[in-house]
Amino acid sequence: FFVLIYILLGLLEPYLIGRAIDKYISTKQINGLSSLAILLATAYFFDNSSQAASSWLMARISQDALRRLRRDLFEHLQKLSIAFCDQHTAGELMRRLTNDIEAINQAVSQNVVSLVASVLSLVGIVIAMFVLNVWLALAALLVVPIMFWFTQFIAKYTRKGFRDLQKELGEINGVMEESISGQRVVKAFRRSDVAVERFRVSNQKVYQAGIYANTYALMLMPLTNVLGNFFVIVLVGLGGYLALKNLVTVGMIATFIAYAQNFIQPLRQLANMYNSIQAALAGAERVFEMIDTPAEVDH
Repeated sequence: FFVLIYILLGLLEPYLIGRAIDKYISTKQINGLSSLAILLATAYFFDNSSQAASSWLMARISQDALRRLRRDLFEHLQKLSIAFCDQHTAGELMRRLTNDIEAINQAVSQNVVSLVASVLSLVGIVIAMFVLNVWLALAALLVVPIMFWFTQFIAKYTRKGFRDLQKELGEINGVMEESISGQRVVKAFRRSDVAVERFRVSNQKVYQAGIYANTYALMLMPLTNVLGNFFVIVLVGLGGYLALKNLVTVGMIATFIAYAQNFIQPLRQLANMYNSIQAALAGAERVFEMIDTPAEVDH
């Protein structure tokens, strides 16, 4: 409900700015401009208030979901067989209860509302653009298939990278836990050099997996910025041509540029969210792999 309110108000604000330019500023009519300015300020106030309310509610909902997930995972772990515990180090199991849950937390608590808002905002802006001017709307939508193609291309590698990274982090946690908890045994049998070498090998694997995952993850943002600039350039060029032909007004061009910037912002948010969502999905696979493991029968 609150997301829908601030999305609708976000669509209204550029329209009011364009109307102010066409009806009052370009015609130099002061009467009515103050009323429109008050209406715009009110829209911004309720826009920001609704965003704050939706974020607060989502924080409560997401933390409750994660509390239940941690509880279910820990309770299920107590029912698993000794064989399962022998096959997984304590450090790896601890990572599933902490880091993997935290990766899910980052995606759920911060990105669910943003994801819904971004999708609704994109749909709303497209509809508003076509209502105002079909040609400018078609020109604006040139960037969308290019963006989705890049995202789909990078997605394949990013998901694999974060899955491997989570796995290697679980391995290095296991190495550290075994070495630290068994420190007396390591010292007694003079195995410090072996422990250091095992850690070095595992640390190198984490390093390589981290480079792979983050290289593809960080490619999305600069690509989005380039496409965003291209988006505005196309609108300014075509809008200026149509304005010279008296087919559109200056206020409408201003409205479209504002919509273009508002259109790019959700795309940038989706690009940012994509990385944390991939990390969360990789963590979720490991969490639910454990939850789906059959429990030991209690005879």
